[in-house]
Amino acid sequence: MKYKTLKLTRQLYVRIIFFCLFVIYTLLIIDFTLINDSFGRNISNIFLADSEQLREYFANKTNIIPFATVKLFINAFTQGSLEPFVVLQNILGNFFVFMPFALLVPKAFSRINSTVKFLLFISLFVIAIECLQIVFLTGSADIDDFILNVGGALLVYGLLNIKFIKRSINKLLFGETDETKS
Repeated sequence: MKYKTLKLTRQLYVRIIFFCLFVIYTLLIIDFTLINDSFGRNISNIFLADSEQLREYFANKTNIIPFATVKLFINAFTQGSLEPFVVLQNILGNFFVFMPFALLVPKAFSRINSTVKFLLFISLFVIAIECLQIVFLTGSADIDDFILNVGGALLVYGLLNIKFIKRSINKLLFGETDETKS
């Protein structure tokens, strides 16, 4: 009985820690995608916008055609008008940014325990960020961002659910082994 109580207490602490890490990482993503001035973002744009700025935003900073922005970056790079770092920063940055959620979300929210639930969660989360960018006229609302964000998170989620990796993580975080699960 004492062992089960210790195990439950450790699991609760780990879940709380992962929930806190989830909140912190979410706040960092919100800052990065909506607020951070170093990337030309400013949520106060919505209060200053007129109809012309709205038209300009939708004309120049939204994309609903899959891989159009990726092609644009690659073409600009191959033509020499864009540095490789900028291409890598945009494409790989979008691919990597939501990868931590593959670990944080299932550990913080025990009900998100399947690929379908994780896919739904991460998709809705990324859509919310993209929609907030439209609402605040900051950053760009781009289907390529969605594809890269969700794709990166799903890749890591899949890797973390490979049996020996999942077992190792559970042993490290929760002290669980095959013998202690009974």
